[in-house]
Amino acid sequence: MTGVSVGTPVSASALARPLSIDRTLDVPVGTQLRGQLEYGIACGEIPRGTRLPSVRELSQELGVAHVTVAQTYKELLSAGLIVTARGRGTYVADAPRTPAGPDHARLRTLMQEAIRQAQHEGFTLRQIGEVAQVLLARGGADAPSGVSVLLVGLFADATRSYAADLQPFLRPEDRVQAVTLGELQHGESLGAAHAADVVLALAHRLSETQALLPGVDVIPVGFIPSQATRAALAALSPLTRVALVTTFEEFLPTFLGGVKRFAPHVSDLATTHLHAPGLQGVLEGADVIVYATGSEMVRDLSPGTPAFEYRHMIDPRDVEGLVLPAVDARRKET
Repeated sequence: MTGVSVGTPVSASALARPLSIDRTLDVPVGTQLRGQLEYGIACGEIPRGTRLPSVRELSQELGVAHVTVAQTYKELLSAGLIVTARGRGTYVADAPRTPAGPDHARLRTLMQEAIRQAQHEGFTLRQIGEVAQVLLARGGADAPSGVSVLLVGLFADATRSYAADLQPFLRPEDRVQAVTLGELQHGESLGAAHAADVVLALAHRLSETQALLPGVDVIPVGFIPSQATRAALAALSPLTRVALVTTFEEFLPTFLGGVKRFAPHVSDLATTHLHAPGLQGVLEGADVIVYATGSEMVRDLSPGTPAFEYRHMIDPRDVEGLVLPAVDARRKET
């Protein structure tokens, strides 16, 4: 196991974003708990391998019924987000093992040595760069076919955005295709998924993706709030009345916590979800609307109010630690 040492569970209050139950929200306690744990695991705030509190410990710490915590853990276990080890406790599921790829550190060392040697012999960095580009362009007689990566997400626009963010990490000949769970469920893009060299899925939707693609190795990737999201929240005026709209009610407490984290100076925050009966009233009382991915329709419900999406991006740590090694391993096979 990675993460904390065996026998030392992390308490709910010791997590990067402490778990809490907001009883003023019109969201069931169990739904709040699952949403916070699911999001925390998916975005890396509860690291892989972390030992979670026992059902009894979490129940006592949050003042939640034992059966509610037990059911939440059962659902997360079914989703593949946590694992249990007899006599050792409950842990956040580890990242899948990926085949060993080329040693990037060794490559950097070789390149640095070559550059230093060339500079020592009097060549400028510009000359070195020009020659390197020519050599790279002539590196093979045939144009490389590249590695095909398929990213499975929830919403089409957001998934395309995640794919575009991933592309710069890869070689120019590599290609990233974005598909949604809905498309796979309707039988669309199944051929592309089975033909892809590397298949990625949002960490909290891994089990759903695996069920739709039996026999395919699927790599889960986490996500974090994008730089644009963090900047937009930080730029809000302290006097702004903000309406927060989530797509799924279970993420409402987590969404509220995230906004408070990046806009601690804003105190007037009204929270709701896309299917709440009082949605329109919350929107009408806001100066700015911050909505979760999948809730774009609120722009049409309140066209005169400034609004922006709480958009995420794939966690760069997972790109470096999971995606690139898998891509490099497939590249070696072709």
